[in-house]
Amino acid sequence: MKGHGESWLGLWLGLLVLLCPAEGFSQPTGCTGREQEAELRSDAHIYAVAIALSESLGKSGIVVNCMLNSTMEGTFEGETGATAYRTNRGSFEVLFLARGESFDRLSIFELHKGDRYSYRFKGPPQPWPANLIDSSYRIYFIKKRNILFVVERDAELAAVLQKFAHPQP
Repeated sequence: MKGHGESWLGLWLGLLVLLCPAEGFSQPTGCTGREQEAELRSDAHIYAVAIALSESLGKSGIVVNCMLNSTMEGTFEGETGATAYRTNRGSFEVLFLARGESFDRLSIFELHKGDRYSYRFKGPPQPWPANLIDSSYRIYFIKKRNILFVVERDAELAAVLQKFAHPQP
């Protein structure tokens, strides 16, 4: 009788596998819909650094739901990569320099004219040749050694990341 029960168990598990989608058995990523197409892959050269920042943010109450490839990759000379984060507090992008490098001496110039915002940069690190971001909304830049947070529109999220980047003792 013991063999008969094991057969039923095997049949039940087999049906479960056939009826449930494969992604139901994988660890959820938090990326949904179209985001999954741009999700940062675990074999990406920046993945380990992006995960380390994600864990650090989590300890500060900023829970990362999804990490995506960033359109800002290659913005600065010496940049090792960039990642877009979707969190419980909002979305932002992060640009990474190699360990030992810093955004501390980067100057960011904002010009607000009418309903447009323009941003230019003077390094080090050296910005890409075009060196201009033109936007219909304000962008906030927060420096933390070799990390540059880029937050679009959301002053409240920028303030939270500022506290994360520069905690008061």
